[in-house]
Amino acid sequence: MDIIKYDEATNSSDKLQHIVNVLEDGGVVCLPCNGKYRLIADLADEAAVMGVMQAKRRVSKAPSLVFVADEKMLDDVADDIDPKARQLIKSLWPGPLTIRFDARRDLPRDVRKILVKATGKVGIRIPDDEFCHKIVEKLGRPIYVSSANKENKHGETSPAQIRQNFFGRIGLFIDAGDLNAGPSSTVVEVKNGEVKVVRDGHVPAEKITETLSA
Repeated sequence: MDIIKYDEATNSSDKLQHIVNVLEDGGVVCLPCNGKYRLIADLADEAAVMGVMQAKRRVSKAPSLVFVADEKMLDDVADDIDPKARQLIKSLWPGPLTIRFDARRDLPRDVRKILVKATGKVGIRIPDDEFCHKIVEKLGRPIYVSSANKENKHGETSPAQIRQNFFGRIGLFIDAGDLNAGPSSTVVEVKNGEVKVVRDGHVPAEKITETLSA
């Protein structure tokens, strides 16, 4: 497992390119984002996405998350984007608001199966974490994202635990030291113009209502 200190990674274009190269080569990267470490992989690479699943020993129907860089990239992953969802996107992305969509049917078969296994939908957002956003932009494709912990276990804020859990499974680890867990994103679904809050989080429901009525 290669290790780069977070400060080095965020202040070097060469280090950023190295992260993207690892993703392009089918590797799994672990990095800090919004108070916890995340495992990321190129969404277009079936083997890389499966590598994340296998590293986590993930078998339960946990919801999936994808990061995109912009609304155009969203269209490469999601189908049937409701106008109300577009309204939320324009006002609240980048930000801690995850919106669940139908996954495009032309995604790689095994990737699509993983994405929709839990809920029939895929959760997507533009990350407000600047470093993560830069990585997605530089890669030029959506990334698959999962918390850096084993199935039903904690440890996603501890570099020591991550090195123990994922030794040999991660191509590159961006080490920012121990993290203080932050609030989770708010998760919503939008269907036929109706918005349903699936999970309360950083964006309050009142803000969503206010945005839609503006």
